[in-house]
Amino acid sequence: MYDYIVVGLGVAGWSFLQKLDENRQNYVVFDNRSQQSTRIAGGMFNPVILKRFTPAWKAHELLNYALLQFQKAELQYGNKYIHYIDIYRKLTGVEEQNNWMAASDKPVLSEYMKDIVYETIDGIEAPYGFGVLQGTGIVNVSQLLDDVAVDLKQHDKLVEAAFDYEQLQIQDGYVSYQNIKARKIVFAEGYGLKRNPFFKDLPLTGTKGEMLMIETEVDIPYIVKSNVFIAPNVAQKGQYYVGATYNWEDKTNTPTAAARKHLESKLQQLFNKPYKVVLQKAGIRPTVIDRRPLAGKHPKYENLAVLNGMGTRGVILAPTAAKQLFQYLEFDIPMMKEIDIRRFDKK
Repeated sequence: MYDYIVVGLGVAGWSFLQKLDENRQNYVVFDNRSQQSTRIAGGMFNPVILKRFTPAWKAHELLNYALLQFQKAELQYGNKYIHYIDIYRKLTGVEEQNNWMAASDKPVLSEYMKDIVYETIDGIEAPYGFGVLQGTGIVNVSQLLDDVAVDLKQHDKLVEAAFDYEQLQIQDGYVSYQNIKARKIVFAEGYGLKRNPFFKDLPLTGTKGEMLMIETEVDIPYIVKSNVFIAPNVAQKGQYYVGATYNWEDKTNTPTAAARKHLESKLQQLFNKPYKVVLQKAGIRPTVIDRRPLAGKHPKYENLAVLNGMGTRGVILAPTAAKQLFQYLEFDIPMMKEIDIRRFDKK
């Protein structure tokens, strides 16, 4: 008898496994890599909404806890996952300069939003300067999840197969699946939740995102944000992520020519040096109508739970959401109402 079955090994699933390990729970994980949004997203962490110069929801609190969890993983696996990289937000005029300076004086934002600089970045013209964000960067989530998968395999805790919901049997006080029994099961499947018969009616909308990987001889030491972002690939020098698109209609993981054309058009408005596209990726972000995670128990089956809906800020949101869900499932400690799926009961 296991304590938990966990379905899905993205950033949400891994975050929940951390809670299980910390509390000496035994578990088995099912994952077939059908959902790629965690790996596509690039792992960027930034507590400021750069379109409006406002703080993201509970950004400071959630980011500090998330970074602590990734630091624990670095110690556990002996690899570096957190890469602190300043974000340079290209300003487009005097009005944006004034808005940046006003926002950077606010106590919540002053820790991150710094001065406007007129630094020269090869290939990028910015006559009104860049607003500098510090305390930001990239988590190498792909490397982390690869390391986690290796460790799980070594301990016979990972089943690399699709989960067949029809084989799940729900009993009084436990669930059984094939030859496995567990006290509880947690579904952390990303957009795959739409196929889950137990939670498919939750308002998980899903937003397709595509990004390019380019190579260039130009050294760009920052994450540069304008109408697209350019971010260093921390795993390969000389490569940069360019993204991202938002498509609310297409629900496939297939890269499209239209998205590549759109991204290259925006990139060429920002970056005027030669480059080569070496890769294009696509995935469905597990977005929710109110931009908050989905965590909680099934209203009928107490031993079924969900952890999902991390959207575009999974690196920041997932560790706290996982902690809240674990404490709720094991100790009946209420979760933040903003992430509890019961907020949708009336719907």
